[in-house]
Amino acid sequence: MSDKHEVHQLVIRNMAVLEQAPAIVEEAEKRIFGAIDRKVEEWAATQGGWVGFYDFLADETTFKPGNWPESEIGYLAYLELGYAPEIDCQHYLSPLVGAAPLEFGLRFAVHAPWITGLEGQKRTQPGKKWASFLQNAVDDFPGLAANSFRVEGELLFHPIRLDAAILADAYPDTLADALEPVDEALAHLAAALPEFDRLIEAAQAHFAPQSANAPQPG
Repeated sequence: MSDKHEVHQLVIRNMAVLEQAPAIVEEAEKRIFGAIDRKVEEWAATQGGWVGFYDFLADETTFKPGNWPESEIGYLAYLELGYAPEIDCQHYLSPLVGAAPLEFGLRFAVHAPWITGLEGQKRTQPGKKWASFLQNAVDDFPGLAANSFRVEGELLFHPIRLDAAILADAYPDTLADALEPVDEALAHLAAALPEFDRLIEAAQAHFAPQSANAPQPG
């Protein structure tokens, strides 16, 4: 009998559980991602002067040092929780425990039109220009790779994967016991922060001539 048929048999035997699964997964996700949000928010509070939003399921978990730029449109350079690559999956929880073909983790992002100096200019493809710069420049910032950040398109990404068995054992009352990978990612972030500052400065210097030569509004 093929492995595929064995999976089918397992599903058939557990149809009652599957019928209840969507509501169960939704409740579990609220608890688990709520615990992650709180951990990230508490960590940011200890850094001094950080700002952010911490509600991943309802909206976003996005945060940054207070001295990173922002404007009326929002944060211009920031960190966030998210996925790589950015494709849909049925449950938020699946990538977190390695059960989907994408990863959950920390992402560093910038508003590409701002960093490239191409804000408001049509057909200039600021996202592609930023991604190209990032790919070419990342080796100049070895502290990023040393702390497990890698390039994913226009992002720098640090994966976070929880062990499903440990998470299940900790659920729901001792979730903190399963969140060690989140602690490790935040420790890596703290160690890499000077590199992020240098990266932003290098990008601004790189794109400054382009920004200076851009047509000015008349």
